[in-house]
Formats: sequence, structure tokens, C-alpha cells
Amino acid sequence: MRAILLLALAVAWPIAPALAGRVEPPVELLYAPGNLLVAGKVVEIDERAGRLVFERKDVLGKGRVPDQVDVRASAAALARVKPGGRYIFGYSLARADARDPLRTVADPRGPVLLTSIGLDPALFDDTPLVRSILKAGRSEHGRESRRFFDLLMRGLASNDASLQYLAAGEIALEREIGERLADARARALVEKVARDAHTPANVRASLLQSAAARPGDLGDWWQAAAMDVVTTTPPGGYSRVSSESAELILLALEVLDQHAVPVAPVALAHWVRSPSPPVAERACLMLRKSSGQAERDAIRDALAEPDLPAQTRKFLNDHLRRLDVMDAKLKARKGGAD
Repeated sequence: MRAILLLALAVAWPIAPALAGRVEPPVELLYAPGNLLVAGKVVEIDERAGRLVFERKDVLGKGRVPDQVDVRASAAALARVKPGGRYIFGYSLARADARDPLRTVADPRGPVLLTSIGLDPALFDDTPLVRSILKAGRSEHGRESRRFFDLLMRGLASNDASLQYLAAGEIALEREIGERLADARARALVEKVARDAHTPANVRASLLQSAAARPGDLGDWWQAAAMDVVTTTPPGGYSRVSSESAELILLALEVLDQHAVPVAPVALAHWVRSPSPPVAERACLMLRKSSGQAERDAIRDALAEPDLPAQTRKFLNDHLRRLDVMDAKLKARKGGAD
């Protein structure tokens, strides 16, 4: 749930900077002091150690970079790359200081690919469009330009999942882009990408969150889009092993709940069966607002299904026991009052 949590903090930042801090837009983060942006060829993939080794080709940002760069990477990043493939990647040599989160210290584990909203991780195919976006966004003036915005829209409309997520991250975190989205064609593109079932789930979730938080910038389509996610996606329709898919469903449920948009109990009951316990929990909580009995009935119906995912079954059994304890305490208090 890392991406959704960071996104929530980013949206909250203008209201509570002391609590949330500032999450930098992805392109700004790539060029931030202490981070390095490099183009290179993969010469080694060490899945066991979770590391990638690149042969440096170009340094796109500032800083001195060795001929070979050995970086820590997630399993997803390792699965994406191919030996000999050419990529552009951003990495850091530092980590947050455990004693003071506002400071950074050298990471004794070594370099690591950057990960943030729009960068999950900072790893892109080395293509002309990627280079154009990064070149246009190298400076603050460049990131405020029409050219940068137009290139981002090209990235969002592309079939490159990493570029789509980069563009979604810029939309989420760079408020200046809101002015550019006054263009009806740009708004229509953002909505189209957000509502397309073939768009990567993390991209859809980021755009949906942004639209719900800033409908004046992105347009008032988020409610219909969130309802479509909740009512048209089968509980197991996304991959059962995809955390990003679960994040999209959870986000859709949360924004509808936060804005008090009614969701049909039958739709919520479907999500009680979700392979993701957090999704099942959110559906239960939303059902409870309409009827405590509806929540219990949905849980019992789900538990009666023999193919219910094991982790969901465990969660629902535990949740049902918690409901029983809560009801018993409530009855005891009422009995004492009598």
C-alpha cells in the first residue's frame, strides 16, 4: 500500500505541512540534490541479492557516477529488465536518518533505485520520449513549460506503464499542472486513461485520487469512475497476487465512502469476498453504516463459499469474533443502564 499512503500524504501536504512534509513530484525528485540520474546497459541481474548492475552510458543529472553502477532493486524491477537492455534509472546513496526523518545519511547498504509517487521504481526504457520528458523537466522553468506538459500527456497516452505512472505522479503532485488541465482535450485524456480497464492499476489509482481531491482541476468524473471500479470489476477479476489491483479497489471504495456516495449493498457484499483483507474490511465497514445485520449476512455468505481465499477467510472469522465482542459489550452496558 506504499504508493497510496504516499499519495494520501501528498494530497494532505498543503493543509498540514508540519505533519506530512512535502513529497516531491517525480521529475523534480530525479534531479534533486543527492540523487543521480543515469542511462546505462544492464550487465548483471542478481535476483538472489536483489541487485542490478548497469554499465554507465550517460549521466543525465548532476554528480559523478562510476563506470558500473550496482543498485538495490525490488523484485518487480528485477523482473522487468533484460540482460543487455538499455535503461534510464534514478538512484540514491542516502536514506532517512532514523533519529531525524528530515535529515538523510549515507545508506550502508549501498545505492538503491528511487521509489516514490510516479516512480515505482525510477526505471525506464531508454527511449526518445523518456529522454525528451526528462530533458524538458530538468529545470523548474522547464517543468512549468507547455512543452513539458505536452510531453507528459504523450507519456500518459502511451503504452509505457512506467511513463504513464510518471505522468500520473506529476499530475498528483505538481499543482502548476492544474492550470494546464483547463484544456478540455487534456482533461478528456486524463479521464480516458483513468477509466480504461487496460491502464495499469497504479496509474488509475493515482489519477482517481487526484480527481477526487481536485475536481476543479481534473473534472468532476471521479465519482462515476470510482463507482465503475467498484461495481464492474469481479472480486477476483484482477490478479489475486497484484497488490496494485487491490490498491485501486480499496481507493475507489475509500473515496466513495469519504464523500458519502451511496454504494449498493450487493456491490459491497461482493468485495467482502475479496482476496485482499483490507478491501474486505473496507466493504464490511461500509456495509455496517447501512445495517449491522447486512454486514454480518455478507460475512456469513462469504464464509459459506468453499473457494474463499484463505487469508480472507481468516480475516472474516476474526472480524466476526470482534463484532460478537462489541455486541456483547454494548448489551452489557445497556443492561447496566436498565
